[in-house]
Amino acid sequence: MDHDRARELFTAYHDEELSSSEVEELESHLAACEACSVEWDTYRRTMEEISGLHKFAAPVGMTEAVEQKIKRRSKGRFFSEQRSFSTQFAIVSFILILLFMAAYLVLTEVTEITVLEEDGKTPTAQERDAGAR
Repeated sequence: MDHDRARELFTAYHDEELSSSEVEELESHLAACEACSVEWDTYRRTMEEISGLHKFAAPVGMTEAVEQKIKRRSKGRFFSEQRSFSTQFAIVSFILILLFMAAYLVLTEVTEITVLEEDGKTPTAQERDAGAR
């Protein structure tokens, strides 16, 4: 486990949300890595300090206001309306079908070669058929 991955797991580890294998892997890393161990200890102590603070309810409408601010600043990258998987699948499938149809038409198109007679005239269909025999 690298340092970045260990740091990513601190919150889940503190909240006891990790699987037993992840706990074992993180604890093994913390035992071997002094830098991560110090950082984990700092994180843990900070969370203990914060947990002792008085909790109060957020003002009415605060969640929506924060979401709107994030949406505005991120230009819609967050909290935008997500397409469902089935809609995305349908769009991708439709595009693939169109691409396969276009490829089929291009690959199966027969180009007609026009042969000019010595006199510069184009032979009629009957003349072409007779000449092919």
